[in-house]
Amino acid sequence: MSPSETAMLAQILVASGVLFVIAYVGNRLSFSNRFANALVTALIFAVFYGVLAYTVDTTVLPPELKEASREAWLQIILTAASLVFVLDLVANLISFRNRFVSALVTAGLFAMLFGLAIHSTGGVPSTVAPPAQPVGSPQTAP
Repeated sequence: MSPSETAMLAQILVASGVLFVIAYVGNRLSFSNRFANALVTALIFAVFYGVLAYTVDTTVLPPELKEASREAWLQIILTAASLVFVLDLVANLISFRNRFVSALVTAGLFAMLFGLAIHSTGGVPSTVAPPAQPVGSPQTAP
C-alpha cells in the first residue's frame, strides 16, 4: 500500500472512531432535538478533527505529504463535517431511541461515505506542486 493510501485509510478510520465518541457526546448534550444534535455533533467534530489533522497528521505523514496545501486539508475537514451533519441527521431518524446505536450508525455511515468521498476526489494529495519560478528568473534545464 502506498503512503497516500495508508494516509487516506488512517484518515477514515481515525475520523470514524473520533466521530463515534463525538456523536455519543452530542447525543448526550442535545438528544431532544434531531437537528440540534446533528449540528452540535458536526461542529464539535469539525473542530476536533481539524486540530487532529493539522497536528498529528503532519508529524506522521511521509515527507512528500507534509508540504501538502492547507486548502486540501481544509477541503477534507469541511467535507467530513458536512457528511457528519447529514449522516447524524439520518442516523437520528433511523435509530433515535438509543443514543449508543445512533452514534454507532453515524460512525458506520460516515466511514463508508467519507471513504468514498475522499477516494472520488483524488484522496490525500500524493505530490506537492513545485515552487513557482519568479518572473524573469532563468529557467534551469532538468
